[in-house]
Formats: sequence, C-alpha cells, structure tokens
Amino acid sequence: MTQVTLLLFWFALLVADGTPIGRTLRRVLVEAPARWCNRWSRGEVVLVLGFVAAAVAIVWVMETEGAVVFGMMAPEAIAWASMFETGTLVDIAITTVTVFTALRVQGLRHWMAARFSRRLPRARRTRRPARPAANDDGDGPAFALAA
Repeated sequence: MTQVTLLLFWFALLVADGTPIGRTLRRVLVEAPARWCNRWSRGEVVLVLGFVAAAVAIVWVMETEGAVVFGMMAPEAIAWASMFETGTLVDIAITTVTVFTALRVQGLRHWMAARFSRRLPRARRTRRPARPAANDDGDGPAFALAA
C-alpha cells in the first residue's frame, strides 16, 4: 500500500507541476527531505551504511532469526550511536590510516633506494686533462714580448 501511495504522489508531482498544490507537494516531498539530507556529514553517512551492511549480513546469515535479533538490537544500537559524535571519530580514523599509509610508503621508498641503489652499476668518471692556471707568472711567450 505504501508503494502505491508513493507512486501516486510522484504522479501528482509530475501532473501538477506549476499549480499551487504542485508547488506545495514539491516543497513537502522534495525540498524538505533534501534540506534534511544536506545536514548529514560524511561520517554520519558512513555510520548509517555500516549499520545497514550489518543488518543485511545478520538477516542474510541467520534468515528469520536474524531479522528478529536485529529488530531487538536496533533501538539500543541507534541510541548508543547517537550518544557519540561518531562522524568525527570516523573522520579521525580515516585521517590516521591515511597518514600512516603515506609514512609507510615513504619509508618503503627510502628503504628501496638505500637497498638497491648500491647494486646498480655506476658510471666511471674520467679525469679531464689539467689546464694551466690563467694567472701563470712563469716565463712564457707573453713575458718575452713585454721585454
């Protein structure tokens, strides 16, 4: 019955788009839920998705008994989750994992550079022929011309 009601509301939104009742339906059924969903943070969405995944897993594994167990557990779990600012905790956990992963990758890069750079063949250096210094005060052709 609920699906039929939602389909009728959707149809009314399409048919009565520019009328006063259509604007009222749009404000109540579209804009108000959109404002409510816009207040959710990323952490809260992750938490809700985690609860939904846990519920699906419990019901899938335990079938009918799982639905009963989850039905009894849901109010306490939701009350417990609302006691904490879990969105901030999830953000902190994700940031911590990201920072430590970046540090490990950088440490691995330094270890590989130290370990394998010595084994690479190095190019031989060639010595350049020595050139006389520009401020040579010795007897030479320039000295002979000045005398």
